[in-house]
Order: sequence, then C-alpha cells, then structure tokens
Amino acid sequence: MYTREISAVPDSLVSSGKPVFGTFSGCPSRLDIKGVKAPFTGLPLPTIITNCRIKSSLSFLFSIGSYVGMVDFLDQKIFGYAEVVFWNLENGRKFSYKKLMGPRRRFIPHNMLLGFCSTFKRNRYIRISWDRARNRFSAIFSMKGDEARPTVNAAFIAHYSEESMNETLTVVPAPTKRRCAATFFATPKIHGSLSVEENGVTLPSSMKDADGEALLSISRMYYAFERKQELATASGILEGDEKKRLSFTLTALPAGQVDANSLNPNFLFIDGKCTPLPPVVITHTKGLAKQWIIQDYENMVDLTFTPKGHHFRDISFVIMHSRTNTLYGTFEGVLKTKDGETIALHDFLGIVRSQSLRS
Repeated sequence: MYTREISAVPDSLVSSGKPVFGTFSGCPSRLDIKGVKAPFTGLPLPTIITNCRIKSSLSFLFSIGSYVGMVDFLDQKIFGYAEVVFWNLENGRKFSYKKLMGPRRRFIPHNMLLGFCSTFKRNRYIRISWDRARNRFSAIFSMKGDEARPTVNAAFIAHYSEESMNETLTVVPAPTKRRCAATFFATPKIHGSLSVEENGVTLPSSMKDADGEALLSISRMYYAFERKQELATASGILEGDEKKRLSFTLTALPAGQVDANSLNPNFLFIDGKCTPLPPVVITHTKGLAKQWIIQDYENMVDLTFTPKGHHFRDISFVIMHSRTNTLYGTFEGVLKTKDGETIALHDFLGIVRSQSLRS
C-alpha cells in the first residue's frame, strides 16, 4: 500500500537557501518560499530578482445546495485577477464573473493565521478571509449583473474547530529541487446563503441557511516561463449507511518531476483524516468535453469524470497569457484510503481543470 510520511509543520519553508520538502500536518504561520538560492538553472541571481518569479494562487471549491463552483485569485505581482464561476445543478445554468486588479503590494497574503484576499470593487466584490484566533473562515461575493448575467450574492462561513476540518501543507519540487511549490489545503464545512436576482433572462432564486462542503487551496511557486497543469478536485457528502465528508485533490505532475512518488500534492480527505495519494495520470483522448480518466500505478485511484458544464478563461496582459478550461461534472470509480478501505464514488460532483500559463 502506498504511503508517505506526514510530519509537523516546520518553522520555515526555506532553510539556508534550500526548500524544506515534505508533507506536513497543520497550518503554517506563513506560506512563504522567498530566499531559495539559485532556483533557475543554478544561475547566481540575487534573490530580490528570483523572488519576482514567485507567483501565488488561491482556489476555493464550494458545493452547497443546488450550486457547485470555484472562486479564484491569481497573483501575478504587478496585477491580480479574481473570478467566480458556478453552476446551478437543477438547470445547468452557468454564472461567471471576473475582475482584473491593478498594482497592489500583495494580493494573497503570506500570513496564514490572519488574512484576506479581496477585490475591493462594489460591483465585483469577492473576499476570502480567515482568522484562526476568532475560529472563523468566510467567503463572500457580491456581483452586480448586466443584460446577460444576473446580480448574485453569497456568503459562507466555517469554523476551524469543526471536528472534520483538516489542514495539510505540502512542499514539492517544481519540477527540480532547485525550485519549489508550497500548497496549503483546508476542508472547511461551510454554512451560508446564495441568491440570484431576476434580470429578464434568469428567474430569481434564493438559498438560505444551507450546509455544504468546500476545499481551499493556497499555493506559491517558482514559475517557469511556461507552465501547464491538469487537475481534478471535489468536495461533498458521500452517501451510504454512514454519511461521510469527502474531499480530494489530484494533480498530474509534469514529466520529469523529481521524487514525484514521495513528493506530490495529491490527497484524499475523509471526515478530517488525510490520506496521501500517489502520482496520477490524467487523460482525455476524445477531448476536454468528453470523459476524463484519472488513474495511478498503486491501485489507489481509478476514476472517470463526465463533464456537464464548461467554462473557458483566456487572459492576456503584456507578456502574461493564461488559458484555463474549467469543467464541472461527476466522478465515478474508486479511491483507497491509507488503511486499505475502498471508497466507491457514484455521481459524485466535482471539477476538473486544464490550464496553461506563460509569464
């Protein structure tokens, strides 16, 4: 059975100019990977220059009531980007809203104990915040509509003291050990509301006091000039004799990544317990809109994904170009825990992504 060691969170993610690789249980006080020496092909560039190649992202997957979707923040140093996309499961209607943010000192904070990401615009207000001292996590978005899109408002809260909340950190090569990527995962159980106003083409709807599941990921990485990635993620309730909270995140690592078997960002979370998963291969030979296959070589991951909705995002700004395909749909297949328990998934809601970034 595949396994990898889970350690306590280190005091710093970079020690003596070298990343501290591993899988760690808990929340770091700071998600900061600045100061790695010569991360790009060994060139002795000053860290003040190489630190500029560190890019950050935040993704918040939510599944609550009749809605499933993502909130994203992308920090490109000189500008930021935020987006909300979600689907109504009853009629398949997609809602997408985006906001480009101008120069700011920092879009995604290093402080993991107290911080927030926000757009600060009244017509496109998105805010993800956390305060561990007050035992509170929240996600809010308020989007003003137009002729094509309705006005939507949502507010979700969660508590760190909730029994099935899990927090895990991984630091992996990107793709060599000269560079690194640090990603923090959390599985908040959310409670809140989401309302859609009428705009002539959309009927009004209101969901109040609903419970749901979420998966938060915050990542920092030394980006190469071009980067491609495919991933699958889901969070929800596993129906059965005993209902279980289940979340997973699976990323297809680039070819040639060092120590991929022992250092990767793939995890299964069940009722607050974390199972590290092996590297996976993601294929979709008939196209993005057809069935995806996600498998490993350790017999712990064997899934298929059937898309039901598709969202395409294309951003160009100076030398930066980002293309992202986000699809929601259902997973079928099996996952295995570190204890050998087989988890069967049937029509389990989730999201897959295929993205490329040049910057």
